[in-house]
Amino acid sequence: MRSLLTVLIAALVVSGCALSPQRIEVDPQVRVKASNVGHNRSIQVLGVDSRGKNEFGSRGGVYDETALLIPSNDIKAVIADTVRNGLQSLGFNAFNPGGDATTLEVRLEQLDYIPEPGSVVNRVDLNLVLQAEARRGPTTHTGTYKSSVEHKTPFTPSLAQNRQMINDILAKAIERLLQDPEMLAFLAGADFPGDSE
Repeated sequence: MRSLLTVLIAALVVSGCALSPQRIEVDPQVRVKASNVGHNRSIQVLGVDSRGKNEFGSRGGVYDETALLIPSNDIKAVIADTVRNGLQSLGFNAFNPGGDATTLEVRLEQLDYIPEPGSVVNRVDLNLVLQAEARRGPTTHTGTYKSSVEHKTPFTPSLAQNRQMINDILAKAIERLLQDPEMLAFLAGADFPGDSE
């Protein structure tokens, strides 16, 4: 029993000393209930990564400056494709928009992965801000979707766990965008969806 405990402590110490970088495939799995709220209105979707850095954050540990979490694919394209597929499921024409299409720009303003201080990481906080701006002629409608999540783990998170955490928080924000009644109303043609009758 004592030798097993020694091995576990040694493993924790080693894992806390030096963590290697991880490349994260961004692939949020968004759930959308199919409907025809869009009435085939044309939407031109643009994805933007407005963050000032490429990495999501560091995995922590003693050498946190090298233990970075880095996206392995194009975040802008992933966001645009995910939103486009969601809008298509809601009855919008997001794949072949015409010249009169409403433009929907979806910007990832923040996606931060923050490990707890110290050599052993058992808690990770994620903070995300997604902003959507829809434009039709001179009229604009915006929505902001924020998330903060705390994850507690018995050991330093693995690549699979980190990928899951990052994709989950991004998927939830995109789902909120696709469920925002005022944004959907604007995209469907209502210029002032928040106004009362």
